Amino acid sequence: MIWRSDILSINSKPQKKVFPINHLRSEETGLDAIDAAILRELCADARIPRAELSRRVGLSAPSVADRVRRLEDVGIIKGYGARIDPARLGYGLTILIRARPLPGEMNNMIEAIRDTPQIIACDRVSGEDCFVARAHVRDVAEMEAVIDRIVPFGATNSSIVQSSPVEERLVEL
Repeated sequence: MIWRSDILSINSKPQKKVFPINHLRSEETGLDAIDAAILRELCADARIPRAELSRRVGLSAPSVADRVRRLEDVGIIKGYGARIDPARLGYGLTILIRARPLPGEMNNMIEAIRDTPQIIACDRVSGEDCFVARAHVRDVAEMEAVIDRIVPFGATNSSIVQSSPVEERLVEL
């Protein structure tokens, strides 16, 4: 197995992070170990200066810039943003709403979900329900109002999120 630190030039400083290279480029993703390291670093801190990112992955700043631009161009990096704590903004409850539209009401339910600003994400899923939406609300009264916008178009079942033992994270690269 080749280790990333083994292929750096002799004049390079030892890297803080050492990761194995099992192959130079994956046939499935088009990513190599350096691309994966860049993605991990950007997910940990999207505001990392390019010079620091370059040091961490062992490439020059122009090479890292080219790789980041390629990852953006092919849609692997979809954007950059801040992670906000909704509770600090007064949204004390996070709710999951499972919804199943009545016959002929699918588009109306989708529109109601899209038009509800408290709903921050929604997935169409297999199984008994068609949608699982995630919303942030201030209190139970607002939760009821959010659900009432969807109910005319089908059945709902909701749950209050107590905690999130696994925060959103990058899939294994």
